[in-house]
Amino acid sequence: MSKPKITEEEKKKLRNSAKAELERLEAIYSDEEVTKLLDDFKGKYNLCESVYKVILVRYQKAKGLKPKEYLIVDGRQVEAALKFAGYNFDKALLTEIFGAKSKQGKTVHTVKKLRDAVTHSIDSDAVQEITDRKQELFGYMDTFLSGIRDFDTVA
Repeated sequence: MSKPKITEEEKKKLRNSAKAELERLEAIYSDEEVTKLLDDFKGKYNLCESVYKVILVRYQKAKGLKPKEYLIVDGRQVEAALKFAGYNFDKALLTEIFGAKSKQGKTVHTVKKLRDAVTHSIDSDAVQEITDRKQELFGYMDTFLSGIRDFDTVA
């Protein structure tokens, strides 16, 4: 396979695009409150996902599936995996955290989708949605983590 080639003008446009993206990201991260919010949000979601994956590994093993190097959180199996472990979380809560689509409508995103949007590209609309819905989003994650922490009262 040959190396891809572009013209000098295309290279310049590409470098300018990269520079513009860097400047956009630096502008977002120059606001310390936004940076802290994003760090806290992503960190809290990572706790939820990591804890869930402990259960997912065992659930998949029980189903006879081979262990995968990289586990994928599929909102369609979260409830079943957690029930397998003896949890009885509200399905709507799990959808709002791990689902592909929020039950609240097209303009509202799940925690997972917002995490993806601010991890992979720093989507400005997602940053605004997290800011606007901070209490609600963190509430979902805190409820899930409390259920894991206090499993005897949830199960």
